[in-house]
Amino acid sequence: MKEPLAVVILTLNEELNLPKALRSIGRRAPVIVVDSGSRDRTRAIAEAAGAEFVVHPFVDYAKQRNFALDLVRERFEWVLFVDADEEVPDDLWAEIEAAVARDDLDGAYLRLELWMMGYKITHGELSTAMGLRLMRPGVATFRRASNERVDDKDMRVAVLRTRLVHRDIKPISEWFHKHIRYAEQEAKVYLDGMGQRGGLQGFTLRTKAGRMIGVRWVYNHLPLFVRPFLFHARAVVQGALLDGLPGFIHSGMHALWYPMVIDLMIYEELQRREAGRLSFEADSPAAGDAPA
Repeated sequence: MKEPLAVVILTLNEELNLPKALRSIGRRAPVIVVDSGSRDRTRAIAEAAGAEFVVHPFVDYAKQRNFALDLVRERFEWVLFVDADEEVPDDLWAEIEAAVARDDLDGAYLRLELWMMGYKITHGELSTAMGLRLMRPGVATFRRASNERVDDKDMRVAVLRTRLVHRDIKPISEWFHKHIRYAEQEAKVYLDGMGQRGGLQGFTLRTKAGRMIGVRWVYNHLPLFVRPFLFHARAVVQGALLDGLPGFIHSGMHALWYPMVIDLMIYEELQRREAGRLSFEADSPAAGDAPA
């Protein structure tokens, strides 16, 4: 007989954040930590808290989460994905327990409560963001390598009221390092899909995932280096500056700097391809060998 619920946490060097995530879960559900090669105390912390620890090489987020779904599919009726820098409040646990008891539900979207510099961000582009985090593993599959999401077109879903707390206590420099890696993945997705960007396969207004296909289609057809400013303007319109300096900093980082880095990486690669610079640079002599 399957157990009701498992919590899955993906990790990579999360010794600072993981303890508070585990404390927020407690003994409410078994925890499975899927790690992609941590070199710090992540494993020791997870196992000390009674979590199951599984190492799996990281390819992309969709594959990592689908691997986790495969792990729990035969053992649990439901799975809740929690990031290592997140915490599940008591009120949210009550909603989760009520959701998994329903027979007419396949998944639930969770909103985020973002904290930065010790300040809760209540406005800006993430104030309305949500992700499908609670799901039946038998019907869920993650799509898209970066900014992964569940295809929910055939799922019965709800939106929970209480927010999942996102509070990363790593140094701010880690945020930039992480988002440079994300930018590389997003640029690759854009470049690999250049021939398919004209289509809207899967688009529907009925589901969150279907609507996001349309949003991303529009975004990908905007000019490079223009779209980050439009994204940032959207964050400002949503009141990012009402959160004071933390809101100003976060909107600049997440809604302007990050998409600008993505566009810069795309532009650099397109220039290299169109100008034939890849072969030119590979064939050119080293600077020290250049003729005088």
